[in-house]
Amino acid sequence: MRLPYLLISALFVTIAAACGGSATDIDPKISLPEDERPHDAGIEWWYFNGLLSDDRGNDYSFHFVTFQGQAENGVAPHLMQASFGDHTEGTHLTGEQVYLAPLDLDAESIDIEVDGWEMQWVGDHVYSLEFRLDEYFLDLKLTATRPPVLHQGTGLVGLGPAGDTYYYSRTRLDIAGTMSGNGPERPITGTSWMDHQWGDVVGQQVGWDWVSVQLDDGSDLMAVLVWDPADKEPFAGYGTLVTADGAALTLAQDDIAIDSLGIWSSPKSGIEYPSGWNVSVASQEISLELRPVLVNAEFADSQYTPAAYWEGAVSVTGRRGEQSVGGQGFVELVGYDPRQLESAP
Repeated sequence: MRLPYLLISALFVTIAAACGGSATDIDPKISLPEDERPHDAGIEWWYFNGLLSDDRGNDYSFHFVTFQGQAENGVAPHLMQASFGDHTEGTHLTGEQVYLAPLDLDAESIDIEVDGWEMQWVGDHVYSLEFRLDEYFLDLKLTATRPPVLHQGTGLVGLGPAGDTYYYSRTRLDIAGTMSGNGPERPITGTSWMDHQWGDVVGQQVGWDWVSVQLDDGSDLMAVLVWDPADKEPFAGYGTLVTADGAALTLAQDDIAIDSLGIWSSPKSGIEYPSGWNVSVASQEISLELRPVLVNAEFADSQYTPAAYWEGAVSVTGRRGEQSVGGQGFVELVGYDPRQLESAP
């Protein structure tokens, strides 16, 4: 899941979205499967990240997102962005596609295809993803293995001065598919995370540190801290812990801590990003250390989102109570590029 910053010149306006321990037993604001489909909202996106392995034991990671803007005369602008990391080669690639398409409010879910890139719901909790970055081409089928989770219990999340959005996640999906490039086509498998978020938010500049974690004890964690890029003062924060049996616990801001362990300076943009994190959830006695798999995971080459961001896979170690835990995850960092403030409306 992702809580993206987006600026598409001539297509999108500047927007921002962000994105203890109580059970989610309040009235939901999201109804599934109906809300899998597109909405006539100011901004909407479908986001996936994943960790992959091929049949030779080589590891990879990716993120893939489609943004949909407000429709005008029945036509909506779309931006697709993807990154791919080859952990063995130490390679990190990024790319994007942009186009206009009719807004189909009767579609079952996301169904976008352009220039060999595809993001499609194929039914029965299965998504199809295809994209090419340089010589790498990925053809993936993702199957959800647990129920979707409505964040903040109802699926309606407050973003402080930016407004509210609807937000749910599928925190574990099995991946099966193929990858070509850097050699012959190979079978790949792995685990993915999916976010779907939409709403009518105002042009409020925000930054955030967002994490998704899948632990080897079967639990999943989303946590985000949202702040003002001008002075780093926090606007909001929240999280969701999904237990091994699929139950979701809502986490309050004062229950979550995301503390950086170091700084990485991008050789391309010169931007300084946090690198390495301690993530804790006090009420659940969770204390985790997240380390980037590829330190250089910056997305800095967009023609449509001038502000760069960092989006990459992390390894996870730590403790939950008296038990040691490990796992994998993703971190997204937005708001560290000074150009984000320069592009404010």
